[in-house]
Amino acid sequence: MTSEFELDCATCGTSLTRREVAADALGLGASESLEVAECPDCGGRYFPETTLERLRS
Repeated sequence: MTSEFELDCATCGTSLTRREVAADALGLGASESLEVAECPDCGGRYFPETTLERLRS
């Protein structure tokens, strides 16, 4: 299965990079960090399935 880290940004076409974001920045309020795929050019952010599951719970 293809992951977000293997795709290009849907907005500008740049390769996405793996980044850790503080959970409280995503509205969880926890002190942990979550993994996202982020575009270094335009700042677009894409969420892998594991991060989406954490955001839903």
